[in-house]
Amino acid sequence: MLKKISIIAACMMLVAVIVYSCKKEKIVIPDEPIKTIDGSWKIISALRNGTDLTNRFDFSKFRIVFSDSSYTITEPVPFIVSKNGNWSFDDANYPFRVYFRATGDTTTGSTLQYPVVKGVRNMIISFSPGCTSNIYQYTLEKE
Repeated sequence: MLKKISIIAACMMLVAVIVYSCKKEKIVIPDEPIKTIDGSWKIISALRNGTDLTNRFDFSKFRIVFSDSSYTITEPVPFIVSKNGNWSFDDANYPFRVYFRATGDTTTGSTLQYPVVKGVRNMIISFSPGCTSNIYQYTLEKE
């Protein structure tokens, strides 16, 4: 009986040593930086309903310049907005949508992807400029 009790006590001591010897590590979750799109962006790819339009239309002169919360457009092309105005993200750290508000117009939004491709930050927006059966997807690259 004494041998059985000492085996149980030894097992309990072993369990206690294992439980209390585990080092608890504090998990540090890094802060996600606020996404910034300030600067001049050009269209490097244009799709309409999955069909590549990049070489069918001259996008070379189009630029959208973001500065703080405003944007300006040069050499307009079929785009989500046609006039200068203001922009915002749905979330500054984890943006999934970008909103444009052309001066004097209502706010319109687009889905947003913000990948790095070959070491260069891209911005991919999708929108329908009127006819809902036409979905445009522009890939913009910062100059």
